[in-house]
Amino acid sequence: MKTPVTRESLAQHFTYNWWKYLLCAVLAFGIVDILYAVTAPRTPEEKKVEFYVYGYADQDLLDAYMETVRVTEMPDMVEMSSITMLADDQYGQIQLTTYLAVREGDLYLLPRDEFITAAATGFFVPLEEDQELMDLFTERGINLQSGWRRMDATGETHLYGIPASKLPGLSAYCYQTNDAYLCILVGSGNEDNTELFLRILCRDMIDPPEEVPQEATEEEPAA
Repeated sequence: MKTPVTRESLAQHFTYNWWKYLLCAVLAFGIVDILYAVTAPRTPEEKKVEFYVYGYADQDLLDAYMETVRVTEMPDMVEMSSITMLADDQYGQIQLTTYLAVREGDLYLLPRDEFITAAATGFFVPLEEDQELMDLFTERGINLQSGWRRMDATGETHLYGIPASKLPGLSAYCYQTNDAYLCILVGSGNEDNTELFLRILCRDMIDPPEEVPQEATEEEPAA
C-alpha cells in the first residue's frame, strides 16, 4: 500500500533526501556549462589578434586603437583586443609562463628580463626578415640592437623584439616602455596578421604622442 502524500511525509522525505536534489542541481548546472563551453561560437585564431601586455596599460584606450586598426586597415580580422597581466614575481610569472607555453596570444609587450628569458627559449618570431618593418626604423636611423638575442637551442641570433623605447607614442597606451620589448609569439596560429599589426603599430607609435592643445581642455568662460 502506497504511503499517502502529506505535509508530514514530504517534510520527512526532504529531511533525508535534500542532498540528492542539490546534487542533481549542481550536476545539471555543470552539464549546461560544459555544453556552452563546447558549443559556444569562437573566433578562429587566424581571424583575431590579441596583444598581451605584461604590466600596466590603459586597456580601454589600447582596445579602441586596435579596433580602429581593425576597421580601417585589417578588415579581415573579426576581433582585435588587448589583455594585461599583473607584473609580479609570483602570479604574474606563472600566468606569463603558462600563456607562452600554450601559445596563447599573438603580440607581447614584455619587460627586459622576461623578454631575454623567453627569447633564449625560442618563443618568438625573428623579425629581421620583415623588410617593411626594418625599413621603417632604418629610414629614421633608429638602432634596434638591444632587440637582438641568442636562442640557446640553436645558437642563432635574431631580432626577437622591437625595443618599446624606440616607439615613444606607445607610452600613451602602456606605462612601462623604457625597458620593454614587442615580440610575436611563435605558433600562435596567426603570425602573418600579427606581423602586419606590428608594422602598423610601429608606424603609428614611432613618433611621440600628440599633446592635447591647452585651450581644448579648458572650459569656455561663462558669458
